[in-house]
Amino acid sequence: MTFKVGELVIMQNASYYTEWNGALGVVVSPLAPRTSMDLLSMQYRTNASYRVKVLTRDGIVVDARPHQIRRLQGPDEATSQSRQRDRSTPAGVS
Repeated sequence: MTFKVGELVIMQNASYYTEWNGALGVVVSPLAPRTSMDLLSMQYRTNASYRVKVLTRDGIVVDARPHQIRRLQGPDEATSQSRQRDRSTPAGVS
């Protein structure tokens, strides 16, 4: 799955800024190899990632690997998890 510059995304699977999981973001640069600081190990690593502006009050532009962002779903799109209706019949009232 590829994302386009300007596309709105949902942040997920954060390795450091976990408070941003579920936050809205916008892709500002396409997928490319990028070198950035891994804030857990404090070492530089090169990974294929997008540059994403996190749309929160204290949001910044971060490198997000493809598994760390997902598409927004429109109101007419089905969710990936199917919901099952409760098919139990109500108890008879005497």
